[in-house]
Amino acid sequence: MYVKLSIPERLKDLRVVDKHLTLEQLAEQTGLSKSALGKYESDEYKDISPFAIATLAEFYGVSTDYLMG
Repeated sequence: MYVKLSIPERLKDLRVVDKHLTLEQLAEQTGLSKSALGKYESDEYKDISPFAIATLAEFYGVSTDYLMG
């Protein structure tokens, strides 16, 4: 059965399962702040900047549409 991941779940899955990175390592490699990345992966995130979406999509090798669900 197909389960649709939320945006925070998708971001965390890409970081942990695909890249095996900590938030600190991801922050270093993308130039995005650790606190912002942590918020994006939490259920309390409100908005992700277009710059962050583009940066993360390029880093993970996925489309921005995939990241945003």
